[in-house]
Amino acid sequence: MRRLLIIGKVPPPIGGVTMHVKRLVENLEKEGFNNFDFADLQHGPVRCFFKLCRYEVIHLHISNPAWQVLLALFCRLTFRKLIIAYHGNWGRYTFWGNVLVSWSAWLCSIPIVQNEESLQKALECNKSARLISTFLPSDYIVPLDKCTSSKLAEFRKQHRIIVCTNAWNLTFDKNQKETYGISDLVTYISQQPAFGLVISDPSAAYIRYISDLCGELPTNVLFISIPHDFRNVLQIADAFIRNTTTDGVSLSIHEALQLNVAVLASAVVERSPYCQVYNDLNEMDLETEIRKAEDLLPGKRIESEETPVIEQLMSLYSSALECKILESSKKTKA
Repeated sequence: MRRLLIIGKVPPPIGGVTMHVKRLVENLEKEGFNNFDFADLQHGPVRCFFKLCRYEVIHLHISNPAWQVLLALFCRLTFRKLIIAYHGNWGRYTFWGNVLVSWSAWLCSIPIVQNEESLQKALECNKSARLISTFLPSDYIVPLDKCTSSKLAEFRKQHRIIVCTNAWNLTFDKNQKETYGISDLVTYISQQPAFGLVISDPSAAYIRYISDLCGELPTNVLFISIPHDFRNVLQIADAFIRNTTTDGVSLSIHEALQLNVAVLASAVVERSPYCQVYNDLNEMDLETEIRKAEDLLPGKRIESEETPVIEQLMSLYSSALECKILESSKKTKA
């Protein structure tokens, strides 16, 4: 019997968590790690719960703190090993949300976090906390449809410098600010006609929001408001801007660096050393900052820095499964 169950969602919708889960399943299969099963939350929580009851080791990809606590408590009471991947920065919720995150981290077997700052806080709740990135590479880029591809190519011709950004949906942080800072970026770029801004908006929620907020869209801003592979946009861009108010591990930052595209990122969390970090969008000279970001690009260096994420996860899974086998063996002998 397969003994590991991964719980999460795969696209659609397109987002950092769903893309991670999709690539996790694909990479495990590619590496020949067959000792797992997958429960898609889009099939319904009841179906997933009954599936969960058949497994001894669980890897959970749910961002809702209340569900994290409930499942962690269930696994603790039923002697299951629960691994929780916390995809966002530690402390990003309101007071009670953060309390629930701490409780779930204390109850689960292994919390996985995304940066050193989060790791230090997670270790206070659970000494087994691990820092493992959620970025998993994928070689295949799904091409754009012909109409979107033509629009993008024409937009590229019309502007000397193209910058891009993305938002999987319209979301707000605990202070009711736009998580992805798109409206501020649109306002900033609209005042710089030499630049073109491409916004990946797969949910189509942001184009409606910006249209209501600004009225007519600036001519140097292009929305792509259908599901698509963001790497198509990165391939024609001079820079990627991550203007967020909080963050975990940004899939898009990693993809930009892999494609050798300069990255500018807001200084709200610890960022990759290959990013040009800024404090105030409105106070920077964009072209100068892009040149600085280009100087930071890692090239081939990024490929050999550490053990690949999929190998770290397979090692973690194998260790957890082996531990459960030993526990079962001891119970049988007793």
